[in-house]
Amino acid sequence: MLDIRTAAAAFAAATLWIAPVAAQDHGHGASQAHGQHDTEGLAGSSPADGEIVTGAPSSIVLDFDHPMTVRSVQLLTDAMERIAIDFEPSEDAVERIEIALDEDLEPGGYQVTWRAAADDHEMSGSVTFAVR
Repeated sequence: MLDIRTAAAAFAAATLWIAPVAAQDHGHGASQAHGQHDTEGLAGSSPADGEIVTGAPSSIVLDFDHPMTVRSVQLLTDAMERIAIDFEPSEDAVERIEIALDEDLEPGGYQVTWRAAADDHEMSGSVTFAVR
């Protein structure tokens, strides 16, 4: 049986491999190369990207480096199953969103994906974390 650290490391490695392939163009032209984990526009998060937390977090926080209109946020398990969260897109540009989690997350790996826009510039990214 895999321990949580091994499972989290495998999940993070798989995400880092897949993320550049699935990254959006961001309006810069198809020839621009993207970095490994696409975090353009994201200043930080809680849980932090790659963090292993003890016990389930009560919320997810995304801090952006400038005001953005957040169009979508999804929470996925390491098996890519969507977990229902209370997020509604708005027309207002914000630098921070906090989403309360209604249910305790089971031990395992998770991915938060987001998509936002600012000044006619679409951005997306993801944050991975694990609960033990």
